[in-house]
Amino acid sequence: MGNLIRKYRGASYEQKTIWKTIIGLCFSAVLACGKLIIGLFMDYNLISIAVYTFGILLAKSECVLGVKTDGLPFEKRNLLTGIFLFLSSVFYIGFMSRMFFIERKIKNNGLLYVLILAFISFCELGFAIAGLLRTKNKGHYYRNIKIINFCVALIAILTTQMSILNMQSDKDVVSIWNAYTGIGVGLFIALCAVYILIAPKTSIIDREHNTFVLKQADRNHLIDMQGRTARILLCRSVVYGDYIYATTIEDFTVEGDIVRGDSLWKRMHILCKILCCILSEILIFVWLIGRGILFLRSIDLPDRLKRLMQKNGFEMIG
Repeated sequence: MGNLIRKYRGASYEQKTIWKTIIGLCFSAVLACGKLIIGLFMDYNLISIAVYTFGILLAKSECVLGVKTDGLPFEKRNLLTGIFLFLSSVFYIGFMSRMFFIERKIKNNGLLYVLILAFISFCELGFAIAGLLRTKNKGHYYRNIKIINFCVALIAILTTQMSILNMQSDKDVVSIWNAYTGIGVGLFIALCAVYILIAPKTSIIDREHNTFVLKQADRNHLIDMQGRTARILLCRSVVYGDYIYATTIEDFTVEGDIVRGDSLWKRMHILCKILCCILSEILIFVWLIGRGILFLRSIDLPDRLKRLMQKNGFEMIG
């Protein structure tokens, strides 16, 4: 056991992510099988829960297999991941939509159960968001794992909301607002599946490094070729950090990487950070909206860089 602990501590972030994912897959698979068996004899709703859980597990297992083996090319693995996650979201939407047609009686689990469920759910959501931030430039498979974990955490949060709303129900039936929220979460998961499918062609990951050679010097109004380095602004953001093409210049060749500058949070004084933490419940929504806008503004930066360089007489060579 001591050797395993030392081996884990000495492992890289990528290795730790895969190990934790494999353990989580095994644990979730056992729970899903248990729900399926119980559902066959006691509660048919558990069968539905087990089915969309298996869909999510299949999506995540494709990511693990992609990292651990090379049996299938990345394009096929990524396609399967997106398809499994999308099918799971469709099934989840159907599972929640049934509340419009079937009146379900409330199963009262008590306040303690709801509080424990809420604590676990918010912990899952926090770890999922932290994982998304830490997988920056780690590769598509690692990012996909964290996106799937985030989707699972949202379902856990929704389960907590359903328990809380059910406690407030006066008619002893499941609140219809659970159906609306569940459908919204299902649609968000479907969008995540679509993003997984298109991300390799639009995101910066695995396309950060770019090399260009100057072919038509008379068209170049972008880079001073007499210098040794250059920085080209691709997308400006004071809050989240600018996207910049940082290059080195040698003869007529420009070579560099697309990088993101320090965000406002990293540049902020410690007292301002404390104030932001105090106001986090308000600022988190503003931050998420702004981050979504930046995501849309920075889609497909490598191709935009390529077009900009070609406009100024450069030709891409790598």
